[in-house]
Amino acid sequence: MALQRRENDLIAGLRDWAAAHGRSRYKEAFIPLDDVWDVFRRVPNRNLDEAFEPAVLAGLLNTLEAAGLIRQVQRRTPEKVSLPVKIRLVPQALPPVTPPMPKWHPALTWLAAHWPTATPKQRAADAAIDRWLKSGPDLFRIPLRERALEIFGTFGNAADFPMPEKVFDTLSSGPLFSNQDRLDELLQAFRPPPPLITETFPLDEGDSHYCRVGTGDVLFVVENSTTWWSLVESLPADHRLGYVAWGLGGTFRASIRAIKAKHGITQIKYFGDLDTSGLRIPLRASSTALELGLPPVQPAERLYRVLQSVGRPRPAAPKEASVTAATANELAGWLPAQCQANGAQLLLDGNRLAQEWVTYRYLQQSPDWYDDVR
Repeated sequence: MALQRRENDLIAGLRDWAAAHGRSRYKEAFIPLDDVWDVFRRVPNRNLDEAFEPAVLAGLLNTLEAAGLIRQVQRRTPEKVSLPVKIRLVPQALPPVTPPMPKWHPALTWLAAHWPTATPKQRAADAAIDRWLKSGPDLFRIPLRERALEIFGTFGNAADFPMPEKVFDTLSSGPLFSNQDRLDELLQAFRPPPPLITETFPLDEGDSHYCRVGTGDVLFVVENSTTWWSLVESLPADHRLGYVAWGLGGTFRASIRAIKAKHGITQIKYFGDLDTSGLRIPLRASSTALELGLPPVQPAERLYRVLQSVGRPRPAAPKEASVTAATANELAGWLPAQCQANGAQLLLDGNRLAQEWVTYRYLQQSPDWYDDVR
């Protein structure tokens, strides 16, 4: 039944009144006649013909009742134009169905009491962590973003967690996620602080940081700060690195101009996400470097091979999910030869590999990646 503007404004006002008074949209709400009058008097152009207002209101209520939006109680006022002493606002929708609760891992049984009131995002995250715990994971302590990728990139739904490594960046409410210490202990994870900067090239503070890690002649650029930390903490004693840079993102092409002769850089290596932006960054930075007479930006060969070996592809962001075969081949052409075919197919499939798949645990336990820094 199509409603006129006055009826629409009246039902909208009645629903606003119910919400303001704590009534659930999933249950009937009784509204006394005095409050119905208050709502009615705020309806624009409610009585253009200057008719008897109780008759106007009675007509509007009858229309709303015929549309199934309200019910008028039987008890009515004694006036000539009788009105119901209260109305019942019909529920707007059925309450959401609570999905079946998992049979919890022993470490999570206490979540049962919170399941009915949890948000859909909290339930999805709780369930993914439950599946991860039941899988018998390696509990070597790793940075939180790496653990998030391991959990939600393997046991989470891509629709719920499009950027699995960043889940805990924003999910901080609910009984499990509001207590950082308890969460970190449960997940055997930690939150690495930004390491001490011993030398900063003359750039804006928010743009980039270069940390001197040795006396070598190699600059190693890492796209994300968590992997930066894991790599720096796992360097072998005999590495050739002079600096490791982090936090550059798309500013790398500009910040590479800060490299001066005094830094003694003869080689620039890069390791980032395997997606379109993660490959465009070093390609464009390499072009700038060559224009400046600097060494080209080269891929960290072993690390990209490891990433393709251990990583689980996830759908890329919509803005990066569609590339032509020519673009995919051009971008993947920067990768090591052994990685190019798989890299191009990854882009064509609309997928990505987050570099956090190469974890602190792997870097600590597997020395085969050392060739990238020697």
